Amino acid sequence: MKRLFGLIGFTFLFVLSAVFYSDFNEIVFAIIGSLGLLSVAVGIFLIASKKNKSFGKSLCVFAFAVIYSAGNMIGYSEYINNTVINNYSDKEITASGYICDEIITTDSSCSFVIKTDKINGQPSDAKIQIISYSNVDAEPFEKVNFTAHTYKNNVNSQISHGIFLKAYSYDGFKIEPTGEKATTFYSFAVSIRRAMKNSLDMLLPEDYSTLCRAVLLGEKTALDSSVKDDFSLTGTSFLIVVSGMHLVIITSFVLLLVRKLTKNRFLITAFTTFTVIAFMAVTGFAHSVVRAGVMMIIVSFASSNLRIADSLNNLGFAAIVLTAFNPYAVADIGMLLSFSATTGIILWSRLIERSVLRFFHYKNKRKDGFVGTVVYYIKRLFKICVNMLSVSVSAFLWILPITAVAFNRISPTVILVSLLCEPFVSALLVCSLLCSVLFICPFISFFAYPFGLVSGLCSKAILWLVSTFSQLPFSTIKTHSLYWFVWIGVSVLLAIGGLFVINRKFYVKISVSVSISVLVIGASLNVLLTADNGEMKIYNVGNGVFATVNCPDSCSVISCGGNRASADDVTADISERYSDIEYMIIPNQNNKYSSLERFAVTKFDLNNILVYDNDIEKQNLLNAFDGNSRQTFGGNSHFTLNLSDTVTDEVICVDNTMFQFIKGKNMTVLFVPTDADLSNLPEKYRNPDCLLIDKVPENFDLISCNTVIFSGLEKQFKKNYDSIKEISPTVISTSERNITVNLNGG
Repeated sequence: MKRLFGLIGFTFLFVLSAVFYSDFNEIVFAIIGSLGLLSVAVGIFLIASKKNKSFGKSLCVFAFAVIYSAGNMIGYSEYINNTVINNYSDKEITASGYICDEIITTDSSCSFVIKTDKINGQPSDAKIQIISYSNVDAEPFEKVNFTAHTYKNNVNSQISHGIFLKAYSYDGFKIEPTGEKATTFYSFAVSIRRAMKNSLDMLLPEDYSTLCRAVLLGEKTALDSSVKDDFSLTGTSFLIVVSGMHLVIITSFVLLLVRKLTKNRFLITAFTTFTVIAFMAVTGFAHSVVRAGVMMIIVSFASSNLRIADSLNNLGFAAIVLTAFNPYAVADIGMLLSFSATTGIILWSRLIERSVLRFFHYKNKRKDGFVGTVVYYIKRLFKICVNMLSVSVSAFLWILPITAVAFNRISPTVILVSLLCEPFVSALLVCSLLCSVLFICPFISFFAYPFGLVSGLCSKAILWLVSTFSQLPFSTIKTHSLYWFVWIGVSVLLAIGGLFVINRKFYVKISVSVSISVLVIGASLNVLLTADNGEMKIYNVGNGVFATVNCPDSCSVISCGGNRASADDVTADISERYSDIEYMIIPNQNNKYSSLERFAVTKFDLNNILVYDNDIEKQNLLNAFDGNSRQTFGGNSHFTLNLSDTVTDEVICVDNTMFQFIKGKNMTVLFVPTDADLSNLPEKYRNPDCLLIDKVPENFDLISCNTVIFSGLEKQFKKNYDSIKEISPTVISTSERNITVNLNGG
């Protein structure tokens, strides 16, 4: 079998992704099981009948991979993930363990991961992410004893590395360093990473050093939020996420130097392997880097033995390495994008390049004379540009469906921006590597300054390009609408149909026209149908209220409280459609309405923060809390916020209570906080369509409404159910799910 590892590896990725992202859906398991059994049956029949033994063997291998990967995911989930979650989630624990990576610090917080050896006195191997809003007196790889209230971790990128729990410093967290440190190969790599980061910080201005750290080491936390948004809007976030592209550039540069010193292919292989492993360790063994590293090591060993490695087989083997013992690796969407882009480059880039060169009748034979030489090199440059274009286009087309589904947006400018930025990124990678390493070497540190200068200039060029393109009207297109998925489905069907058509030139013209027509018509209808959309979304956040008003072009938060464990889910849901928040309203400083503010502040650009508090001293403190502009006010205030052309939020502050009356075209919602007295509310606001509460207010009999929405825990809902029923016959709760109210459609 020519591509055994390729078949097994890609089957692993497909099955594990289907199971994980369907949330272990029974129907998906039934389809996968049926597919495995059918493949076994057909494979055995073909082998026994000797009609097509090779294909029969492939089907049997495919069936084995399907069954193994599905069983592996079930076993890992049941005996590793669920064991940790069931035993320790949402509980206070006392544990000991080692900080197993670098402590990441920002202006307002720090985070690190502890790998435990004991929890509550019992041996236990678990990884817990700690998020602290104060300094922690501990060092990386130091053993610590700690007490914490743990929650289930819902961040997929962390779950993919086995970090299933998280804890916060303000939930009774206590930590006691022991002074004992673990010394490993990885701890040495982290020390080098920290030294390189310090070198870049000392050599370059902050804006440039943070970009160099992101591109070289994959550390995005220090980047300004506006810079992150620019990369996100242009679809070039892969430039600031350490990936296979970065590893290839670094390794190619090292090999260029090594080949100047020796031609021995075994020494070259040894240097390649060392460089790959060192870079993987320094960048934290990111899945996309490990994928590229495994492929590169295989190619290097094959080259040293005068063999040619099959790219798809290598890619499949890398998938096996990453997922065979950690099926949750597919939770890292970056890894899936890496595999998808690489597959596209392997399968399509050469075909696209040949097609473009054939279209331009490309021939490049060197002719005598100055003019002939100039033309020759211009044509060579043209071929290099076509090669870069074909790589970018093939990668973009293969990651398009994943990007559209996972992030609900695509960036049409990504190909052009990446083509313009890649030369600067390549130079930045090499120069920032050299300057960060040379600067920590005694006696020769002065050699770092020229490379630091080039790194700064490249950073400036990249930031300018990305910022310029991000401001274009169609730098990003939202893909959460139905028309987008219809277009993808039609395009896929047209592409499959092309495999069975004889006259492909004519078919390509027709299929491209049909595809573009479906996209344009769908987008136009979507604009017409959603122009007046406005909805209110109340999230399941446990004890508290987190509610947003979502319009086509803006999002506003009318309360941001709830359990901190729900912060990741809420912010992830909002960020699928919005990168900034127009208004954030804090009805009062009670945790039920404000506890998740700090998460929103770090995740989004907040244009207006309104805080109601009668305490003047607190107002002054809030105004200088974290650099975000807050408008604090107290007393009996009354004003109206225009959340969109069709939705308003009328704020009525009476007797230390803030009421909010949200009004759309066809629906009104009254938000009443805890301990409110409805007798203080003006009579004209007492007849909303919906009433949002988290506790039965005083004088609730004064309210007349069609629906009551209760935001809180299930036990609170049951306790208050009889009283709530007296307000309205229709009562719904967020204790099990998020609730959406269409403000303009009834």
